[in-house]
Amino acid sequence: MFIDSVLRGYSIPAFYFHKKQTSAAGFTNTLYEIVDGQQRIDAIHSYSEGAFPLLSKFKFPNFVQHADMPWDGKRFTELLDTEKKRLQSQVVVIYEITTSDDNEVRDLFIRLQAGTPLNSQDKRDSWPGEFTNFVLTVGGKKDVPKWYGWPFFKNIAKVSNESRRRQLVAQSFMLFWMQRREVKFVDIKSSTLDDFYCHQVGFDQSSDEAVRFKEVCDVLNKSFLDSKKPFLLGHYVIHLVLLIDSLLDEYVRTQWTHNIVRSLKKFGERLKDATDATRQGRSSEYQEYYKEYGQWINNQSDNANSIRRRHAFFAKEMLDLIGPERRDQGTTFTRLQRKIVFFRDYEVCQFCKMIRDEDQIVEDKRVDWADCVIYQVTPDDGQTQLSSMENAALMHLGCCPADDHNVERFRNWWHSTRDPVSPRLNDLKDAIYYVLLSARNPLHYREIAKRIKETDVYPLRGLTPENTVLARIRESIGSRFRQVDPGMYEAIPRAGRDR
Repeated sequence: MFIDSVLRGYSIPAFYFHKKQTSAAGFTNTLYEIVDGQQRIDAIHSYSEGAFPLLSKFKFPNFVQHADMPWDGKRFTELLDTEKKRLQSQVVVIYEITTSDDNEVRDLFIRLQAGTPLNSQDKRDSWPGEFTNFVLTVGGKKDVPKWYGWPFFKNIAKVSNESRRRQLVAQSFMLFWMQRREVKFVDIKSSTLDDFYCHQVGFDQSSDEAVRFKEVCDVLNKSFLDSKKPFLLGHYVIHLVLLIDSLLDEYVRTQWTHNIVRSLKKFGERLKDATDATRQGRSSEYQEYYKEYGQWINNQSDNANSIRRRHAFFAKEMLDLIGPERRDQGTTFTRLQRKIVFFRDYEVCQFCKMIRDEDQIVEDKRVDWADCVIYQVTPDDGQTQLSSMENAALMHLGCCPADDHNVERFRNWWHSTRDPVSPRLNDLKDAIYYVLLSARNPLHYREIAKRIKETDVYPLRGLTPENTVLARIRESIGSRFRQVDPGMYEAIPRAGRDR
């Protein structure tokens, strides 16, 4: 990056040297010690010796990629003569320190390094592009009137400082954007945000997404207007933004806006009860709140899979708590309900999954949003309410059972995965299998060990029980257990064939 800046003609920081002279036998020895600039000098020397190539232009923001960059990805020996000359003739500013007091030099070094370290979001705040201005405007920055901050994020969202608030804005909008454009979740880690900023250099603050984001935040701000101080934690902010975006189009607004605060409070109470019960080793009627949401705000909380799993549960529960009225009463499932099932089932076709569980080969079981169907496991007979999401399964358009045999076959498999038989509790593998089937979704092996101890389905002992669980899982990979992500495993349902 430093060499690239030099070739672009950018101004570079000054170098500081401490000149030290010693005399003996009529001779004077002069030595220069680097006070500040060591890394830049090392970079120039190493590059000149061919130690590394320059970064590809595709590692830079869009506007840089389109600029003239003939040194793209080249080593020093591959540069044009004009580029070599530009690098070798770069004029630099050098300060020579002549004091004989080493403590004075140390003091200078401390002063040069004493600026407040910038975190990742502070660095992004200085990047070029309109998306940077958008985040600064929404998140706000003290003493800068043009970056005033939207009320929802300034007054409702609970964050430790301004920088974290702007990071929350960027994370929320990135997920909001991805949901509207591609119906997918992404990591909200620093590296992912960096990439998103780079791709949004040409961001339009009057775009449909920006206008809609403002509408969603205004609805939330109005709903929480009576709050006396910021209290909404980041994970709630993210999931509320995504939920309200869906509610605005499909449900009668006047019927649900006044229920948001009350419903979120109820959600929070249930989550707290489930979390406390887990920590205290007792049961709770809301245990699912911890299993599907609570554990994922502390475990890999910025991971796309964790966010997806949390949101599927949050949206389903909040939809039940709010009880909104549909605009279109003629549809079996709303788009929001379809998305909940889509994410709940991990974007995996359940019919393909059934075939895979029966040891038949299926090359592709993942489903694109544009090619998915929400299948009613038990057909609606017109007399019972069977359009609930508990009766819904995600499938490819071409996988829906068409004959009575496959309809019954799938229904039996579906219910067997949700109503597991009691395992033999004298074997650790059975306990692992039971916990995974009860969870209905993949779990991290540490969480599996934790649930075995909490439910007391097996006397799990030792200093590292999670490692014992992992070892037993690995012994039965492909027969009873399947790895779906690093450290994440699910059970393979096999009626009558448990090993």
